[in-house]
Amino acid sequence: MAKSPQAKNAPAKRRTSDIPFGHDPASRLLPWVVAVMVYIAGLSIAGALVLSAFADRWESGLIGAMTVQIPPPADDAIDTDYQDGLVRKAVAAILETPGVEKAEPLATEEMRRLLEPWLGKSIDPRDLPLPSLISVEFKDGLTAGDLDLRDLQRRVDAVAPGAILDDHGQWQARLVSFLESLRLVAAVLVAIVTLAGLIMVIFAVRGGLLAHRQTIELLHLVGAVDGYIAAQFQREAMKAGFKGGLLGLTATAATVVGLGHGAASTGAVLPGVAVLDPTDWVILCLLPVATALISVAAARVTVLRALAKMV
Repeated sequence: MAKSPQAKNAPAKRRTSDIPFGHDPASRLLPWVVAVMVYIAGLSIAGALVLSAFADRWESGLIGAMTVQIPPPADDAIDTDYQDGLVRKAVAAILETPGVEKAEPLATEEMRRLLEPWLGKSIDPRDLPLPSLISVEFKDGLTAGDLDLRDLQRRVDAVAPGAILDDHGQWQARLVSFLESLRLVAAVLVAIVTLAGLIMVIFAVRGGLLAHRQTIELLHLVGAVDGYIAAQFQREAMKAGFKGGLLGLTATAATVVGLGHGAASTGAVLPGVAVLDPTDWVILCLLPVATALISVAAARVTVLRALAKMV
């Protein structure tokens, strides 16, 4: 029976592979395994990026500044007028110190905002035996090490005995040490996950080689070279790696966004936590590409070595 014109003109369906990977259970499972690996790696990278950005913002606020604490009276009586007088004298003495740009006492409303998450809204900081805080900012480019802190301490002690100068150096050192530890943990975790994913890809490819051994031998008989057969596995590994990467990235993005909304509800307690900037999102969006490339490389090396032993 003659074919219809439509059948003659219809383009032939192009075969994407000479090896039936769809019948291989390992190939169907691989994208989901990669997705889990990418999710763990993505959360590790996102956590490191968020903490680094948060620490940078915090440290930028500490560099070039210090805090002066004026202790409350030793007795139980709280004389706000007397305390305010000490603060005004201390501010004047601080401003006379070379290198100081600004000195401002922390306002009552600011103190209330800082204490509100722990003590509630009904607490008035003036009713508590708390030290008065003075925020000091240095001139451009100067740090606490550039100032004569002994002279500053002497000036402040002369008008407010017992005052404490805090240049945040101890906090900065602890912060840097803590961040370095977190970065190391994140890097080790990403390396372990990458290695585990690489091993899974290798095992999946080896399983595919065993499952399709007869097809591979037939391709060899009709003249297919090892590179051609390896390309078949590379394409399949690339699709599995990219698909798994997209699934893992989607789960990572959903988790990060959810944590961001949760952190935003904490108000002043965790400002800026769980918030990624556009550059961080670009880094995370490269994960599917990275998993695809790693999968392709692992598949090619594994297949070529296995085929070399089959000859």
